[in-house]
Amino acid sequence: MARPHHTFPNENLIYHGYLGCSPIYPTVAISLRTLAIFRQACRACPHFSIHTQCKTLCHLHNMPYRPYLFQQLTQAFDVYLEIIHRVDQKIRVALNRSAREWRLRNECPACFYRVEDEPTLTFDWFISIDGNNSLK
Repeated sequence: MARPHHTFPNENLIYHGYLGCSPIYPTVAISLRTLAIFRQACRACPHFSIHTQCKTLCHLHNMPYRPYLFQQLTQAFDVYLEIIHRVDQKIRVALNRSAREWRLRNECPACFYRVEDEPTLTFDWFISIDGNNSLK
C-alpha cells in the first residue's frame, strides 16, 4: 500500500480500515469490522471466546490454526477496545458529558421526570440492587 503522508504502517492500515497486530512492523492486520463484530458477539453471548473467533477466522481463510494468531488477535482486540474507549471519552468531553454525575442527572427521565399536579408517591424511587431479576 502506498503511504503518501503516513509515517507508520499502522496509520495507513487504520486509514484503510485495518488494525495491525504489531505496533511498528505489522505482518498481520485485522479489519475493524471484524473486531466490531466480535465485540458485539461477546455482548450478545459472553461465552463466545476470542479463541473461538480466532479459529473461526482461520477456517474462513482456509488456513491452519496457529497459537501465535490467537496472541495477535488478542492484542489487536485490546488495542481496538482502547481506541473505542478513548474516542468515547473525547465525544463525552466535546458534548460536555464528562462529569461523573452526568448520567445520573440526565439519563433516567422515567425516574426523575415530574408532571405538574402529579400526586406524590409513597416512594420516590424503587431500586433493586440485584439487577431487578428477583420476584419480591
